[in-house]
Amino acid sequence: MQYLFHGDDYGTSRMEFNQHLDNCQKTEILRIDNKQIDLDKINNFINGASLFGDQKILAISNFFSISKPILDKLIPMISQSAIDIVIWQDKVLTQVQLKTFPKATVFSSKLNNTLFQCLNTIKPNNLKNFLTSYEKVDKASMYDLFLYLLKNNLRKQLIGPSSFNPRILKTTYLQLIELDYQNKSGQLTIPKEIALVRIIINLIKN
Repeated sequence: MQYLFHGDDYGTSRMEFNQHLDNCQKTEILRIDNKQIDLDKINNFINGASLFGDQKILAISNFFSISKPILDKLIPMISQSAIDIVIWQDKVLTQVQLKTFPKATVFSSKLNNTLFQCLNTIKPNNLKNFLTSYEKVDKASMYDLFLYLLKNNLRKQLIGPSSFNPRILKTTYLQLIELDYQNKSGQLTIPKEIALVRIIINLIKN
């Protein structure tokens, strides 16, 4: 069988992708992402015998981000295989992409409007709108998912177009990583929600 996990809420879709694999007991799983594609390795996994005689699953992250020449060879290889194929993509798949696996079971995760709206307010000189929107995120207790999405959003801006000063953007991104570490390690001395909003305010005001 084939399974596709995608959506603009890539935090949730990634979690569901991992949960699906975690629930597959007595299964030999090969996990790879678009930067680790080895056609020979995949072919050997698909056609070789399982080490333990169990069912096999090929799990690929960001499948549709693989370069077209490799993708053109990979699609026929896995489409004709008898093992389960589980794919996760960090964005919404187009109808053309979905038709690549017409018989696949598709799981689509839609971004919560509150989160999406708040992320969109994070831009220069937009402090008032951001604070209003962030208050809704805070009341809905969506801190963890919001931080995950924010880090990914800023990381993409670091390597692509952004309206923020590159130096300040990089500093903010590193501060978010440090905040996440301090929170998870119990080193944070103030509420995580306050620490996060201070970091974002500094980004928007500069």
